[in-house]
Amino acid sequence: MIDNQHDAPAEFLTAFLSGRDAACPGCGYNLRDLQGARCPECGDLLVLQVGLVEPKQAAPIAGLIGLAAGAGLNGLLLLYIAIQAAITRANFYGVERFLVLNSVGFIVQGAAMAFWLRKWRSIRRLPGRPRWIIVAVCWALTLANVVVFALKIR
Repeated sequence: MIDNQHDAPAEFLTAFLSGRDAACPGCGYNLRDLQGARCPECGDLLVLQVGLVEPKQAAPIAGLIGLAAGAGLNGLLLLYIAIQAAITRANFYGVERFLVLNSVGFIVQGAAMAFWLRKWRSIRRLPGRPRWIIVAVCWALTLANVVVFALKIR
């Protein structure tokens, strides 16, 4: 029996699970000696597939960390000014520039993070050099965010 969406017959799956403990990726049920292509606990369709042992995650993770650092910096600074305003109830001189700079930085870095996460698999499949170049671009964006903040907030 071959599923229309997958090339591997169910017999390969049942042969693989014969005498072998493996958890259902959907519910965690032990699929040892499974007799079909569906989990008996949750009913999800299962497929046997080949995957990479180490799926080249270093560059996507490094890029995500770079973008998250920038978004985190802006987010923490916005939180700081909100807490200070709530505690002191004072009117801060220049707070508008501070809020605009950090809000724009947070939005730009957050949008870049969302795009990065959406393209994660595509990034992972790129050859080594281009993959690391775009990671450097992520970190450069964060550095530019910090430099603009430092120069404009004075």
